[in-house]
Amino acid sequence: MEKIERMLRERKEALDELAVPRELGGRLAGALEGHESVKRRSKRWLIKVAAVCLAVVLVGYNFNTLAFYGKQLIGYDQIMTGTLRELNELGKGQLIGESHSFADGVSITLDGIMLDDSQLLAFYTVHDPRGDVNSINLYPQSHMKGFFGRYFMSGGQGQGNEEQTEMKWMMSFEPPFFLERTLHFSFAYRGSDNSLEEGVISFKLDRAQAMGSTLKKTLNQTVALEHTKVNFESILASPTRTVIYGSMQNILGLARDQIKGQRFRPNMLTMRLIANGEEVITQQGGGMSTDMRGITFEQSFDALPADLKSLHIQIDSVSVDRDVNETVSLDKDAKNNRLEILGQAVEITGVYKTNGDTFVTITTEESTVLTRVFLMVDGDKIGLERAVTDGRDKLTDGSILHTRTLHFPGAGEELALLIERMTFTELYNVRLEIPVD
Repeated sequence: MEKIERMLRERKEALDELAVPRELGGRLAGALEGHESVKRRSKRWLIKVAAVCLAVVLVGYNFNTLAFYGKQLIGYDQIMTGTLRELNELGKGQLIGESHSFADGVSITLDGIMLDDSQLLAFYTVHDPRGDVNSINLYPQSHMKGFFGRYFMSGGQGQGNEEQTEMKWMMSFEPPFFLERTLHFSFAYRGSDNSLEEGVISFKLDRAQAMGSTLKKTLNQTVALEHTKVNFESILASPTRTVIYGSMQNILGLARDQIKGQRFRPNMLTMRLIANGEEVITQQGGGMSTDMRGITFEQSFDALPADLKSLHIQIDSVSVDRDVNETVSLDKDAKNNRLEILGQAVEITGVYKTNGDTFVTITTEESTVLTRVFLMVDGDKIGLERAVTDGRDKLTDGSILHTRTLHFPGAGEELALLIERMTFTELYNVRLEIPVD
């Protein structure tokens, strides 16, 4: 133990006599300064790493939101129905983003499409850097072309921005054949120098983005009305709209009426669609045509509710154009001559002559129009020159009486009104149930 204590004392004395070199202070100061520089560089690097990590966290947190908005069509809210806006917000449809530019800088961009079993909706932007987009003469083809055929346009609408640099359009086309893979959207443009340029945007269909149908039924139900029958053939409901197809007369019936001189042409069929006891408010369009199939029609409405329990078609009215071929003698001194033609009231309220012309004043319901009428003057047939509206009177039951003056260029002693054809509206209250199971 004593030996160990003696060795410790000797070591302590040696350390006490140790001298510090004069250059050691400078070396230590330099070392400390380098250490601070390393700490500063390390701090800056750590800040950068933290920023990158924060960005990764933010992008990762919002990745679904960025992708969600990236799948939407931008700028079409004003021309979309509520249903289409909802589908767009859900990212339904296929983005295209293909453009074609013309020589003067005007361009057209096919932004995207929505496709289901009832229609193909094309969304495209017309851009004019000159700020005069409303004056652009752009003529889209009435169809899109595919390998298996052409798919015709049925209608659409557009809206420009305040700067008049862009016009957003939404057009509806027939749904393409299920084997189609590439479609061609063609258009022609007449520039300021009156030259005509043609362009085409081709795109591939992504069938994975198509939405199919929600209800598809063959109806084959007939409703007998007073002067005709309405055949409801089928209904097709898809996520974008609901379409009812039918007919009112076949080609044999058309030929028979023509031979008999009993021409019957429906102009408009007014109906409503009732789903779960409530009217499907938005009626998107419709049409009626006469061809080799006869008189056919289609009516399109908004999409049906997802929880569909009941569905009805309500027929409200039919506007028809019918042959009359009836002659009514006119007494120029007689007034308030009330007639009934095909169940429609026609009141002759005045007949007078001025400057060698004859004027006949009649009052009918607003929807009743003498579409083909002549004046027989001393046995001669004189055509109508013009009809002038004198006034409209609304009755307590809501109906409106329309007074018109018919102007015929000619006058004589014996006068008669020859009514060959007239248009009128027949009102109905007929409801048809559509099975939904």
